[in-house]
Amino acid sequence: MKLRKIVKNKKGELSSFSIFTWMITAFLVVVFFASLIWVMGLLNDVFTEVGVMNEQNAGSPMYTNMTLASQQIWGQAYQSIQALRMVSIVYILALAIGIVVIGFLERKHPFLFFVYLLITLLAVIFAPTISNAYENLLNTGIFDGGLEAFTTSNFIILNLPVFVLIIGVLGGIGLFINLIRGDNTGEIR
Repeated sequence: MKLRKIVKNKKGELSSFSIFTWMITAFLVVVFFASLIWVMGLLNDVFTEVGVMNEQNAGSPMYTNMTLASQQIWGQAYQSIQALRMVSIVYILALAIGIVVIGFLERKHPFLFFVYLLITLLAVIFAPTISNAYENLLNTGIFDGGLEAFTTSNFIILNLPVFVLIIGVLGGIGLFINLIRGDNTGEIR
């Protein structure tokens, strides 16, 4: 009985600092997914080399075509993990849309609207730091240039201050609309 009351009274809210979470998550998702693709490429190359070196045993009774096995296992896995590029952009955009939608659905005290504006301003000021760090990482050629293949994600992270401003303004518009929107009794809350 107590557990049911606790679960029933929980609210699904997103904090005002979610824009910071979005910026950091966008950076980490792209770097993590690029590292996974790079590692899978290394594994594919190593197992292909092992298969090629095993070709000298062709014709012996215990011979196994390891090149074919490598292509069927690691080659297929390497091809499928390339989809992480698209997953990264979907993840980044879904988080951004979630922040905006929650801004339109939340009701907060009017004073918190100004706090939200200050937090958004702070996020816009902090965004170039992440963007510049990502640009330095991109210029180093880490993961054998694998980060360069994340074209749309790169565009968002390299232009992070603009996207943070857009998301913050849209979320702020949603909060402001909820401040002046009345409920069904005609009172403004």
